[in-house]
Amino acid sequence: MANTQRTLLPLLRNASVNLSLFFAVILSGCGTLGTGSGWPIQTYPNACASSMIPFQPGCLYRSDVEGGFKYQGEFAACRQSVANYTNALKSYGNCSDEKLKAIFDNLLKQVPSTFDCYVRYFENRKAGDPSSECPPIDVPKFYSSHEADGLELDLGVPLCIRKSDGYSFAPKTTYQLDDCRNQVKIFMGRAFLARSMNASSAQEQYDTYLRNLKRVLDAKSNDAISKFNCIAERRRYC
Repeated sequence: MANTQRTLLPLLRNASVNLSLFFAVILSGCGTLGTGSGWPIQTYPNACASSMIPFQPGCLYRSDVEGGFKYQGEFAACRQSVANYTNALKSYGNCSDEKLKAIFDNLLKQVPSTFDCYVRYFENRKAGDPSSECPPIDVPKFYSSHEADGLELDLGVPLCIRKSDGYSFAPKTTYQLDDCRNQVKIFMGRAFLARSMNASSAQEQYDTYLRNLKRVLDAKSNDAISKFNCIAERRRYC
């Protein structure tokens, strides 16, 4: 397993959430607006750090916007809030990409390194516990969205390599070492089929999760834009 370190190929990095922005809806198309001011603008300063996808701005859900915006300030504030929201979705997606990629890139170094340590341990013995010389790794916590699947428990790191509830399941025999080797190959994407019924490679998990997350974020962005346009056009049901 020497020289098996890999890094992930970025999928969502620098990708923008699809925004066919609604700002073509001009004031004259919204009927007569008053001059009310002081309407709150929703911001999302913690979109990148948050473990949750940002929520749509409250102006899209207020009961008093039924029948359309009544004031120019109300319209402008909600329009800016929706723009902030779509930008927050983009920020959340890019940050999720960066965080997950960094975790997987590190694991793609640690997993084969730990296994190679096991191999050296069993070079002159058929049984034993290598965990004292080759400590199992701690898998970093990644807070994935419950709306996007694709990631396995403990990011698919083989049980023989990682800590599990404080216990070590490092191979104790050369037979278990061979089984661990197969698990590591799957995680590294080097197995014959690169996938088993119970596990996916790091790259496959990364690609699948971020593809699903992008789909979710695009849908939320488009939904917010659609709701804003509906209210601005004074449609009855939004």
